[in-house]
Amino acid sequence: MQVLKFGGTSVANAENINKVASIVKSAVSKDKTIVVVSALGGVTDMLLQAANNAAKGNEDYKQAIAAIEKDILMR
Repeated sequence: MQVLKFGGTSVANAENINKVASIVKSAVSKDKTIVVVSALGGVTDMLLQAANNAAKGNEDYKQAIAAIEKDILMR
């Protein structure tokens, strides 16, 4: 059994995500594998800001979520 964890720069853009996919394909062919993937690079800070705004009742969190969605789609 092996556990592979990816996050930050390793999932920051399409090129890096393709590299991760290749690593995972190779790993699962050798042994049982658990894959853990955190938020894409830069997204964690954006999510934290949105959460803080929402917790304060600040409606700006909606714009932050829209910006995250746009950012992810542009990658």
